[in-house]
Amino acid sequence: MQTRQTFQKTLTLEAVREMQCHPTADQVYAYVAEKYPEISRATVYRNLNQLCDAGEIGRVKNPYGADRFDHIAGRHFHFICLSCGQLTNVDIPDISYFENLCTQQTGAQVTESHIFFGGLCKNCTDGQ
Repeated sequence: MQTRQTFQKTLTLEAVREMQCHPTADQVYAYVAEKYPEISRATVYRNLNQLCDAGEIGRVKNPYGADRFDHIAGRHFHFICLSCGQLTNVDIPDISYFENLCTQQTGAQVTESHIFFGGLCKNCTDGQ
């Protein structure tokens, strides 16, 4: 489904790309509303969903809290700090081994992967 490109959608897309921190929908809204206070939360949320559906940004389904939005729409993986919640991209060049192993064990066809590594980020371990 093709959706039209509105000023509000452009603002939302630019916010996710500028933030580059895997923001929540609330954080994107706050970022946009700081510059354009007249924008509604519902408009930002709707545009985030439309941008994800169109493949312009990624949605990170966070098993530890609110979904996050990613300026990188392509397939990649994440590390999440279980203390501060920071989400970081992880480059794993060949995940096919794990997908093939899953197919062998289940007989299922793997069409997507969501891999999270969890632990403590450098900032949280240095602070201990």
